[in-house]
This record gives sequence, structure tokens and C-alpha cells, in this order.
Amino acid sequence: MITTVIAICGTLLGSGLTALTAARTERRRNEALERQQIREEAARDRTQRRELRVEHQKWRRDRRQAAYQSLMDAAHEAQGAIWQLGRLTLEPFDQHRYDIRRGAAIDAVRATRHAADAVQLEGPAEVAQAAEEYAKAVDRHIAPPVEALIQLSHGPLSEEQHERYRSTAAETNALVESCQQRFVPLARQALDELIEDID
Repeated sequence: MITTVIAICGTLLGSGLTALTAARTERRRNEALERQQIREEAARDRTQRRELRVEHQKWRRDRRQAAYQSLMDAAHEAQGAIWQLGRLTLEPFDQHRYDIRRGAAIDAVRATRHAADAVQLEGPAEVAQAAEEYAKAVDRHIAPPVEALIQLSHGPLSEEQHERYRSTAAETNALVESCQQRFVPLARQALDELIEDID
């Protein structure tokens, strides 16, 4: 009988230890699964944040590139319109042609200023400053032909007036080219930095 009691107690004790060990093992497995799920959720969150950051950087780059390109296109159009206006200094004064070409040149210069304003919004600051200087240079470039044509409206230009016109037009054109040469590398660098941030 004592043997039976000892056997029953041993069996109960063994079953209890087995149940306790199984419960402890189950709890550890559940804790490990929870930790694994937390790590996986954190990894998914990091991946999602990284993808959102990359998407935002691509969107920012596209916006900047469009703004920079718009400025370059508008400045090119303005220079062409100003050149057309300047060509009128070689002919007898025609008020109608002057008004049409001056209007086109002024509109093109305004479009350049508007495009520079878009670059101001897109940045970065150094590119925005270069864009502002570029637009101002284009704006100043319209003055020489307008002044020469106003003088031409009062009578033929003297050789001195022609020379002054050519000189100031060359100076303002050189300023426009200098500002463009400053703007382009800065814009390219800003776009490249965004690509590097994406990578």
C-alpha cells in the first residue's frame, strides 16, 4: 500500500512537474512569438516610413526639376523676345511693330519673373537666390533695346547712340549669361542631392 501511495504521489508529482514545464515552455514560446511580431511590425513600419520618405523625395525632385526647367525655358523665351525687339533698332521706327514686340518681350520677362518665384518656393535657398538674380538680369536686359527704340522714335540714331545701345545690350546679355552659368550648376547640384538622399 505504501508502494502504491508512493507510486501515486510520484505519478502526481511527475504529472505536475510535466504540466508546469509544459506551461512554462508554452509561455516562453508565446513571449517569443510576441517579440517576433513586434520586431516584424517595427520592421514594416521602418520600411513604410522609408518608402514614404523616398516617394516624397522623388516628388520634391520632380517639382524642383519642373520649376528649374520652367525658369530656363522662360528666360530663353525672354531672351529671344528681347533679341527680336533689339532687331528693330536696325530698321526705321515702326510704332506698331515696336508695340507688338515690346509687349511680347515684356510678357516673356514677366513669365521669367513668375518662373523665378516658383523656384523661390521649391528652393533650396542658394538656388532660389541664383534664380532671383537670373530673372533680374533678364529683366534688366530689356532696357537697352527699349531705350534705343524710344530714341529712334524721335529720329534716326547717331553712331554714338548705336554704340551705346550695342555696349549696354552686350553688358546686360553678359550678365544674363553669367547668372545662367551660376544657376544651372546650383540647380543640378540640388537635384543630385535629392537623388543621393533617395539612395
